[in-house]
Amino acid sequence: MNRFDAYLYQILNGTYLHKQEKVAWIEEMQSHLEDSVQHYRVAGLSDEQAHQRALASFGTAKELRQQIIRETFVISPKWYLIVGVLCFISLGVALFTNTRFDDSVVTIGNPATWEPIPTPQWVVWLHQHFPLNPARWATLGTMSFMMVFTRKQTDRLAVLISWIPFSVSLLPSSVSLPLGSDGIRQVIFSALPIIQPVSIGATCEYGIIFALGIALYIWTRNRIISLTPWMISITLTVAPFLWSLMQETLWEQTRNPIFWGLAPVSWGYLWSAISSVIVHLIGAVLLLFMCKRVESSSIRLRKLI
Repeated sequence: MNRFDAYLYQILNGTYLHKQEKVAWIEEMQSHLEDSVQHYRVAGLSDEQAHQRALASFGTAKELRQQIIRETFVISPKWYLIVGVLCFISLGVALFTNTRFDDSVVTIGNPATWEPIPTPQWVVWLHQHFPLNPARWATLGTMSFMMVFTRKQTDRLAVLISWIPFSVSLLPSSVSLPLGSDGIRQVIFSALPIIQPVSIGATCEYGIIFALGIALYIWTRNRIISLTPWMISITLTVAPFLWSLMQETLWEQTRNPIFWGLAPVSWGYLWSAISSVIVHLIGAVLLLFMCKRVESSSIRLRKLI
């Protein structure tokens, strides 16, 4: 059936499917084409005519490609990618806007004479609003890219609910424990993102993200989708560092008072961000290992039954 190969590969080109999935689709479509060819041969057509009629009855490559995409992704994955790119562009715009106007010094007079002062007349907090909130754009962009790896409705629902722990993280951020008689309180669950790689609050957050990943895998049986909370957390961890780095760089290069407001980015902050990402990656690898163990246990259980 080599004469069908070009036709089948044309159908699957641009479907964003994995290699194994493409092989499965090719085997299934080849089986249908062979049955169709055999049917037309029995009807009295020649071998060449039977192949032509089988291809004609099967449909055009474009029609079949669109059908496969609808059954697998509902909409074309390229739209998920486009939305993801637009979200990260909006993230960059929000970061740049916040570096210029968030916590900026507003005084009366010529802006050229502005100087950093410890008590500004007005302070503008723009990042509290959604259009200029970098965390929201980072979350939406990551979720859009993860949609490319969805295969069924439960996968898409799992991606959509992955943002929940990050949206309610400010609620448990106030949970703290008193330490000693001096009144010092230790935060036991700090707000996401995770900046300090090793702390009591970070350990709780890693545990919640890990548990959510396991739950998503048990629900969807999709290991890539189970990584969605980790990808969101990594993005939210890197975004504040980029924010500080951008504002400090602009201040050092231009000495424009509009960029004043953040302390210089220290090596300690850089190391904390890098360490946090490394811990995230280690946690993601452990999650994949646990998912593989769960899958192996399920297979053995089915064999015993």
